[in-house]
Amino acid sequence: MRVFALRLLLSLLLGGAVALAAQNSGSQQNPNDSSSQQQPPPQPPQQQPSPQQQPTPEKKKKDKKDKGSQDVMNAEVFSTAVANSVLNDLRDGLEGHTQRLMLSAFDADKMDGYLEFEDQIEAFFNKYIAFTVWFRIAQTSIDGPKGIVLVDIQLEENPRGAAPPVRKNGQMRFELERGKKGWKIVDFSPRNFFS
Repeated sequence: MRVFALRLLLSLLLGGAVALAAQNSGSQQNPNDSSSQQQPPPQPPQQQPSPQQQPTPEKKKKDKKDKGSQDVMNAEVFSTAVANSVLNDLRDGLEGHTQRLMLSAFDADKMDGYLEFEDQIEAFFNKYIAFTVWFRIAQTSIDGPKGIVLVDIQLEENPRGAAPPVRKNGQMRFELERGKKGWKIVDFSPRNFFS
């Protein structure tokens, strides 16, 4: 019985050694033969934070910009930074061809003739397929509760169809007031610039 157990143990050991030798000799085949190369075991995936847990750098930058813009828009005192923020919304609405964003720069409650202006902007957006806007603030001042901004502006309008672009240059005067949603445009001239 003892002899039988030893033989069994010996055959198991030899069988394992033969299998191991066969495996080693198989892995030492031609290194240029890609089918015989062993691939390293796949690494377990690293635990990535979910998008809700950790914002991307772009989102952080946008959130910071939005927060900074909100702080400027809600400032108690009118400044060039306030004027820039409002005019950027106006430009972004035009260049993004988004009436809602453009109109968000205006105060519907305080602006005389706002409904007519809204119709004018709708017709303006229907007439032109794209806009490019350049502006430079020439002067800012304060008149009571209002901020006054003189802006050198250039507007390129691309009509629908095959017509060439239309370019307008001029100086515009914007009046801004602080309301429930921050600083907004309550009047501007010339009124026909966006038509």
